[in-house]
Amino acid sequence: MKKVAIILAVVLAGFFVFRACGTSPEEASEGTVKEFISAIKDGDGKEAVKLLYPPFRDALVQDVKLPLQLTEMKPSEMLACVLSSMGENIKKVKVLDVKAIDDKHGEVIVKVIDKNGTEKILSFITIKDEKRWKIASISNVK
Repeated sequence: MKKVAIILAVVLAGFFVFRACGTSPEEASEGTVKEFISAIKDGDGKEAVKLLYPPFRDALVQDVKLPLQLTEMKPSEMLACVLSSMGENIKKVKVLDVKAIDDKHGEVIVKVIDKNGTEKILSFITIKDEKRWKIASISNVK
């Protein structure tokens, strides 16, 4: 019985290690960006903020200009509020390209169409942090 338990534990451990290692930088980067955009579209800015790499999140907070009544909020709450409101205008999102920069960085190119029909092409740079992939940069592609 002990041997069966040990073998089962080894098989399960191997499965989880293989599964964790089996995700490529491309798949992980694309998944993170899709989760981020989905959170914004659903008006869940708090979840979207969790997917931002902390130095990038802090830089975004510095750039956000908000009405006086919102300045009482924590910086991450302000950013969550802004991200939540952005989702209302998104009509369609399409991933155009995904590539690994290296083992810990990826790039996802996304086309976003708003309700006015305006198209924007965005580049999301992702980084693997200790536990998961996060968005380290978002920029317009010309």
